[in-house]
Amino acid sequence: MKNLLKYHLYIIGFTTLIISAILLNWDCPPNYDEAHAWNIARYLSLREIFTISKTEGHPFLWYYLLMPMAKTNFLYPYTLYLLNLTLILGAFYLLYKYAPFPTYLKYLITFSAPFLQLYTSFARSYTLGILLLFAILSLYPHRHKKNILYLSLILLTANTNLICFFGAFLLGILYFCENIKASIQQKNITLSTLQTIIAGLLETALIIIQFYGFDTNIPKHTPTFNPLIKDINSALFPLNTYTYIILILCSLYIFYRNKKHTAIFFLTSSQILLFITFQQLYHGSIHHHNFFYIYLICSYWLSNLNPFSKSPINFLPLTIISTILIFNPSNQYKIKDKDYLKQLQNSAIQINLLFPEKEQKIIVFEHFDANIIHPYLNQNITLLNQTATDFKSLKGFQESLYHFYIPINRYTIAHSITQTPDILLYRTCEEPSYYNSNLAFHIRYKLNSRYCLYDAKIKQDN
Repeated sequence: MKNLLKYHLYIIGFTTLIISAILLNWDCPPNYDEAHAWNIARYLSLREIFTISKTEGHPFLWYYLLMPMAKTNFLYPYTLYLLNLTLILGAFYLLYKYAPFPTYLKYLITFSAPFLQLYTSFARSYTLGILLLFAILSLYPHRHKKNILYLSLILLTANTNLICFFGAFLLGILYFCENIKASIQQKNITLSTLQTIIAGLLETALIIIQFYGFDTNIPKHTPTFNPLIKDINSALFPLNTYTYIILILCSLYIFYRNKKHTAIFFLTSSQILLFITFQQLYHGSIHHHNFFYIYLICSYWLSNLNPFSKSPINFLPLTIISTILIFNPSNQYKIKDKDYLKQLQNSAIQINLLFPEKEQKIIVFEHFDANIIHPYLNQNITLLNQTATDFKSLKGFQESLYHFYIPINRYTIAHSITQTPDILLYRTCEEPSYYNSNLAFHIRYKLNSRYCLYDAKIKQDN
């Protein structure tokens, strides 16, 4: 009983996270982003993944982590969800064990919607980034004794995604400045300074290798439906941007009063970098916007405020935000698409039943649909995009972003059908037959209430 009381945070926290992950994922297939990363890891080589970064915008680390399972499509999607759950539990183990927060605040962070509703159910590189950020902060007090490990964690974090790159970059800058200061005081370049410079050069090389030569013709912005402030307000709800800024200013005052200058630098820089990125480079979604909150947590961790001090008000801003975010419904990011994802999964099952062994090629106009159904299909089913390129190929992945934005060209489709006469068209069920100036389509198989397979033939002139 004493052990249960001693480890109540781990027992209750882990149990809550596991139950949440099971309830959210059990009957909800992966969405496009999750499935797309799995497909990249499944079909591309180690070298090709470095090539695809130029069009995907994501570094290599998440794809490499998926590879051992994805190459054999092992128990998809359950292994994907299990990996994500392992990462989030690892992150919270570090938070519970090393974060200098009072216990009640650790509970509130656990129950806050970004973690309990989103990152437990959204298997992407952001969960990996959170784990690595928390690992860096756990090691922070011992960074000069374990400098190789500390720098390695920073490098790994920088290669998860752009949002986590900011945190790694800022922590790297702080460490570099500390080492430069030590070198000046000793009037000699320290080994830690040299190691930090080497790590910085290595990361620069990795960025160049992965992203140099980016095709400027590829669209840089996904369609947005709301102003940025409205979407940030959704991520912070029931807070809004203005109350959040007030609480950030209160946090900065607390850090200033306690002479926590590194926390001031990290919090100010991370919040500004995120806002500029979302405003100027990439609008982002809720799993990006939640990093305003995550970097606030990191700032308090970095400040190393004493949780047992006589000033519990030190944690009041973070406590308020964590408490309010428990009631945020917007983080159930995938649940709103559950019916759509289930119909796509059902479509793949029906296709497998129709063609258990026969080689069959299917053209899919909608890349979202293609990536979601692909992991469920038998190996004898080949999906082609509108240029008749196999979705498994490097070229197919490189063309993905083009086809999101470029209208379907019926002449290209006609050429594809000419090259592959037995091809079927996968699309939503509409009329039993329809035509354009080049092509004729007739329903061959009705997969479910939403999706059908059509014969696709060159239209014969009368």
